[in-house]
Amino acid sequence: MGNKILITGANRGLGLALTEQLLAAGHTLHTLNRHESPALLKLKEKYPQRLHSVFCELTDEGCIRAAMAEVCRFTDALDMVLNNAAVHLDQARLPLEQVDFSAYLPAFQANSVGPLMLVKYALPLLRKGNKKLIVNFSSEAGSIGMCWRKSEYSYCMTKAALNMGSRILQNYLKDEGIKVLALHPGWFTSDMGGAEAPISPAEAARPIVKLILDSPGLEGPMFVDSSGVELEW
Repeated sequence: MGNKILITGANRGLGLALTEQLLAAGHTLHTLNRHESPALLKLKEKYPQRLHSVFCELTDEGCIRAAMAEVCRFTDALDMVLNNAAVHLDQARLPLEQVDFSAYLPAFQANSVGPLMLVKYALPLLRKGNKKLIVNFSSEAGSIGMCWRKSEYSYCMTKAALNMGSRILQNYLKDEGIKVLALHPGWFTSDMGGAEAPISPAEAARPIVKLILDSPGLEGPMFVDSSGVELEW
């Protein structure tokens, strides 16, 4: 029997690739997106019983609450919550003197706060599931110990904040047997990753699917790459 999985940002890129591969492997997907893409609609036609798509603005707590109430119409439990959706609002990589700080609070709301808000409303279903896994899609950019960049402040800072949120969340949920991962998915072609990346979203998704289906136990590492190798906080 397949897992019941909630994923955000499934309309394109890595989220779409993960959704397609998990559906092909027999799992049931509940997706939260601001927009439905033609590719996601095709998947809904192919897997009408195992793919449910719900509108959600993931920076709005009221919208998340309403979306999760809709998800509850389709399922009484969740095995995994995959916080994949994110934004990168300073891709110009400008020096500090040229940074537009108006993008910073929206970036934190989307990348750091949004995933925690979703977990807040997904927890009742997750507590009833079997796998009990939360995956917050982070980045090596959020590692303070490995930091090499001289710009991209907001993206790196939001992922570092997500890492801290993930750590606190794991402390909170460990006694319930719920595992939290902060996952660096790798560099792949996308609106965020650019065209120069060495692999496609589908190639990036394959090891991630393997990892989450056989994720490290509660005592295993938390901040990992897509192969499960532990990264430096």
